[in-house]
Amino acid sequence: MTTNISDYINVSKKMADLGCRYPDRLALLPVNFKSASSITEFLQASEAATIRKLLLAEGLPLDDILNQSQRPPYLKNKSHEWVAPVIFISASLYSQNPALVSVALSVLANYATDFFKGMGGTHEVSLNIVSEKKKNESYKQVSYKGPVGGLKDLAEVIREVMNE
Repeated sequence: MTTNISDYINVSKKMADLGCRYPDRLALLPVNFKSASSITEFLQASEAATIRKLLLAEGLPLDDILNQSQRPPYLKNKSHEWVAPVIFISASLYSQNPALVSVALSVLANYATDFFKGMGGTHEVSLNIVSEKKKNESYKQVSYKGPVGGLKDLAEVIREVMNE
């Protein structure tokens, strides 16, 4: 299991440059958000539509960064790990209700657990979470790769990142 914390690009500036809507809540970012030079280059994790529906079904506040007509194509994962979409956590959402991060991670963990049921071998999850530390000031990325059970510990890591 590995968890890495790193600085991330200025999401607000990148979204403004690309013509995206800036999220005030949770959002799913394209997997290549950091490197894309236009929204036509965006690629979404193959599980993004499912995760979006599950988060909304749990009543979690979720924003879209693009109009529905601009949905990026899906990137199909052909490995033995479950690759989650990139999750964005806004500073305003976190300051209002930090417990929502735990709920979102539980939704992901439950889905990944069901995804792996009946499969033999090792089951790994890959997840990137981008968090806005202060409104439009700094951003951190928490990257996790490991067993599904480790997702529950990420809420504490996110809390530490947001409060440093």
